[in-house]
This record gives sequence, structure tokens and C-alpha cells, in this order.
Amino acid sequence: MLSQHDASCDCDDREVPPIVIKKVSQRDGVTVVEIEGRFDAVSAPQIKSELHSLIDDGSIRLVLDLARMDFIDSAGLGVLVSCLRRAAAEGGDLRLAEVPPFCRSIFELTRLTRVFDVTESTEGAVKAASQKSEER
Repeated sequence: MLSQHDASCDCDDREVPPIVIKKVSQRDGVTVVEIEGRFDAVSAPQIKSELHSLIDDGSIRLVLDLARMDFIDSAGLGVLVSCLRRAAAEGGDLRLAEVPPFCRSIFELTRLTRVFDVTESTEGAVKAASQKSEER
């Protein structure tokens, strides 16, 4: 059986802060949200509330920059799926950018790479999202 440490996607022993939204900015009609820290069951409800508020306030084209995300568990994945559904229900989209390799493997194992558009760069995700909005 795996210990909690073995099951995480961050394998060093440093203290990982809870997930926080570090910055929200607008680029070409797309809302870019920079997220940092540990995305787990403890932090998931707060982040879900904040992202849902952005969507409810009209930011329906979102790119989540996950370059500084240190960990993600099933609760974090659930929040991302919930936000994608909410944005899509409003005619929008949610894209993931710069997912760290150790967390990207979680998306691949759960096959969420088939659900989300995962882009190597934030700029590439913004460009794809803004082009998609122009097509509508």
C-alpha cells in the first residue's frame, strides 16, 4: 500500500503551502488565473468558490496557469472539472497551461487530458482561447 507521501505528485519533503490564486489578469479577452501551491481537499472549496465567482461575474474564457502548483489530488481535479462545466454552460471554456510534469502525469492517468485542453505555455493557451472566442 502506498503512503500518502508516495501517492503525492511532489516527492520532496519541503512544506508545501495551500493553493492560492496569486494573480488574475486579462489578455485578449481571456482571464488568466495564476495558481500556486497545494491543490488538495483542504484548499479545494476556497479555490472552487473563487473560480466560480470569476465565471459568474462573466469571465467565461479562462486559462489556469499551473506552473507553480506543487500538488493535486482528486478534490483538486474535481474542482477543475466543475469549473470547466460551469464555464462551458455559459458558452465559455477553461484551459490548463504549464502543468508541472509531476502533476501532468495525474491528468494523464485519470485521462483528464482528454477533457481539458492542456497547453505547454500560458501564451499558447491564451491564443487558442481567444481564437476560439473569435470563431463564435
